[in-house]
This record gives sequence, C-alpha cells and structure tokens, in this order.
Amino acid sequence: MKNLVGYIKLSLIATSFLVIVPSVASAQNMGRSMPTFESFDLNKDGTLTESEMNEARALRAKERQEDGKMLRNSKNHYEFSDIDTSKDGVVDKKEFQEHQLRRKR
Repeated sequence: MKNLVGYIKLSLIATSFLVIVPSVASAQNMGRSMPTFESFDLNKDGTLTESEMNEARALRAKERQEDGKMLRNSKNHYEFSDIDTSKDGVVDKKEFQEHQLRRKR
C-alpha cells in the first residue's frame, strides 16, 4: 500500500512538472508580439511605402536596443516586395496582416 501511495505521489509530481514548465516558458514570451500595421504607418494615411517601412523598422530596432531588448531575427527581415503582393508600391493593412500570418506559420 505504501508503494502505491508513493507511486501516486511521484506521478502527481511528474505530471505537475510537465504542466508547469511549458506554462513558465510561455509566460516568458508574453509581450513578444509581432508589430502592428499602425506601428509602421508613421504618417497614419492607411498605407505603407517602402521608405516608411524602413524608417519604422529602424525606429523599432532603436527602441528595442534602448530598452535592452534583443533584436530577434533582425538579419532575417523581410523585403517590402514580399509584403506588397499587389505590386502597386504601397502596402495596405490587409497585405500587412496577410504577411504577418504567413510569417507565423
């Protein structure tokens, strides 16, 4: 009987560990979200030009460095042409959001 109780306790501890560790790891990533369209739309006209996107990207990198945050994937940034799927020289909110969804996959 003592062995059974010990086995149950050990099972509960192991199960708790399996639940707690991923939760802590997930909590550490909270607040790390992809930038919003609005954070790139510096002139608030509802579209992004390539120069506006580059300027917003540079501002974001500067802010993150000043806050002591790492610049994750800064070398792997995307090209404007990857986002401008309509090839009209500007990115609208829909194109931006579709690109964000593709990057999450």
